[in-house]
Amino acid sequence: MSKEQIVLVGNPNVGKTTLYNKLTKSFEHTGNWHGVTVDKKEKIIKVEGREIGVIDLPGLYSMTSYSFEEQVAIDFLLSNDAKIVNICDANILERNLYLTLQLLEAGLKPTILINFDNEIKKKGKEYDYDKFSKILDLKVIKNDVFLKKNVFDLKESTAKVAFASNLTLDYLKKLPITEILSILSLSQLGAFRCNKEFIAIKVLEQDEKIIEKLGLSDSQKKRIDEIVLKNDYLTLIAKYRYEFIEKILLECVVKQNNTVYGKFKADKFVLNKFLCLPIFLAILFLIFYITFSSLGSILSEGLKIIIDKLIGDPITNLLYKINAPAWIIGLFSTGIIGGVGGLLSFIPQIVLLFLFLSLLEDSGYMSRLAFSFEDIFYKFGLSGKSIFTILMSFGCTTTAVLTARNIEDKNTKIKTAMISPYMSCSAKLPIYAVIGGAFFSKGNIFIIIGLYLLGVVVGLLISNLLSKKYLQSGERSFILEFPPYRMPSFKQIMITIWQNIKQFVVKVATILLSFSVIVWILQNFSFKFEYIPTVWTATSMLEKIGKALAIIFRPIGLDNWGIVVSLLVGIMAKEMVVGTMAIINNVPNSVNFEKQLGASFLVSGFAINFSTLTAVIMMIFSLLYMPCISTIAVLKKEIGWKLTILTCAVQFSVAYLICFIIYQLGTGTILSKIIISILVVFFILYLLIKSFKMVRSKGTCLNCSKNCKNCVAKNID
Repeated sequence: MSKEQIVLVGNPNVGKTTLYNKLTKSFEHTGNWHGVTVDKKEKIIKVEGREIGVIDLPGLYSMTSYSFEEQVAIDFLLSNDAKIVNICDANILERNLYLTLQLLEAGLKPTILINFDNEIKKKGKEYDYDKFSKILDLKVIKNDVFLKKNVFDLKESTAKVAFASNLTLDYLKKLPITEILSILSLSQLGAFRCNKEFIAIKVLEQDEKIIEKLGLSDSQKKRIDEIVLKNDYLTLIAKYRYEFIEKILLECVVKQNNTVYGKFKADKFVLNKFLCLPIFLAILFLIFYITFSSLGSILSEGLKIIIDKLIGDPITNLLYKINAPAWIIGLFSTGIIGGVGGLLSFIPQIVLLFLFLSLLEDSGYMSRLAFSFEDIFYKFGLSGKSIFTILMSFGCTTTAVLTARNIEDKNTKIKTAMISPYMSCSAKLPIYAVIGGAFFSKGNIFIIIGLYLLGVVVGLLISNLLSKKYLQSGERSFILEFPPYRMPSFKQIMITIWQNIKQFVVKVATILLSFSVIVWILQNFSFKFEYIPTVWTATSMLEKIGKALAIIFRPIGLDNWGIVVSLLVGIMAKEMVVGTMAIINNVPNSVNFEKQLGASFLVSGFAINFSTLTAVIMMIFSLLYMPCISTIAVLKKEIGWKLTILTCAVQFSVAYLICFIIYQLGTGTILSKIIISILVVFFILYLLIKSFKMVRSKGTCLNCSKNCKNCVAKNID
């Protein structure tokens, strides 16, 4: 006997994943914006001794897909016999029931779960859900996932009963369903596990995915076209459905109010075309200031003291006490404690960064941000939804790449995934903190902000370049729901932070620890496996490898063998760049680890040292040069090997070119400086002209090639 399954389905942002987490005691990521769930998730729970699979599907507005994750949900619903829980938001019940009707049309049997009923009651609106249940002939459960009500009732009811609806969808009689079915063969209809009438409706709506799967012959296509051309059935069917929903809801309303859902006073400022960008930049500055210059810095110093006193000193003293060999003491004090302990001290700053990202997500601000950036990003071949991926890349690029799935256009999705590694992820924070702190002290906050913005600008320019010829975006399609502003859930934010910190610590304890040991061994042993400190004439394996590759980086000023090795190891994990530099410069973990390591970069006697110019180049190159191995693996899965290799090649080339220009301007001959300066000026002028054209064409629409003043479509009522 097959396993019982409960599937959670509904529009984006109705609380599906939050409910899934409470039902299954999971910690899946949730967010107050579209596209958080990008693939189905499943976990087994036990109810009265029976195992039941609970499945969280990506959100979808209808049974017609416009993106990858919506197709995942539809394919599952049309090919499985799971018990369906259709989650609806009481605030927007009319819109949510549009999907419910399509589930009924397909012959599926949902139980309706009403969320956020407490919110509409506060606004003076109320539904009679008993009457609602009788009219629909479906089980209707009132539930607020944030108040934990009826969660276990939901588990038990959905586990025991499947409610078939006897509701008559009378609007279907107005459609030429019989004519369409007479054209299709039984074998074509048999490819779908749903009502055959539903397939006819999708044909009338010209659903490309359904039509493709039917494999229509030329004669069938011709006969169907004759029927479809008589009416715009996509619009007509939508009209019939909404009229049907409105009729049902009018019968169920107990109390009514006159407020408009989705209208919020804060949007006057957040969505203002002149204020949206300054507000966003102000928020970013505040986030970076708290994370890097004030609270984050204080907390990091405190954690360094704890690590040093509780871990570093006791282990080192014990090794000296038992007269351990010098190489063992060096391995632990510099290789393990220095390489890994130093990274752990950056946890407070990473926590703060994820905290602020979570606040932006859960508050409802992210969707507004996507809307505000839609026009700007469209000029660069992206979507407003790309802002989700870009902001998530500030936390972790690997997971951010997955969020690009919620973008409808394939080429736009690919470009968004390809530019995500240009963003400055949390793993790069230690590089900026140590190098920038050593050379720019308190002014480092502005350097960090500049690096973050540089990553965004370069990413947008690369996307714009790709859009010209290779990855042109399709027709503009931007459907986005504004969720209400809500107080972020403290518990959910703590779960999100904990999950990310746990992932970081596990990474430190496994991959980064392993590489720290490997790097230390390569740095302290020769190819003859002689311990370098006792054989001073020998050269370490790491130094020979670095010197062999250093010539490649000479034109950008990073030909120091230690720097080359650190960047090479950084491809495995960006966190390892600082750890590797600490090992090479023989800086043990201590209370002043960050300052000691930074100070070593200023002294020519250490293996790794920088001038102010090369310090800037090192930070820029670290920002741009290559994604880490885990991001490469995800990119390969999402966009394929060819585009992943192209992404890495272009990224390395762009990083190299930018750093080459900066280095030559700083150290080159007068002639080279003049030539490069002229090229840079022309490039800046090009950007200014491009920006000016973008501003002038702000009011354009898809029906225009130039200005909208004489647009025919605009003047149509």
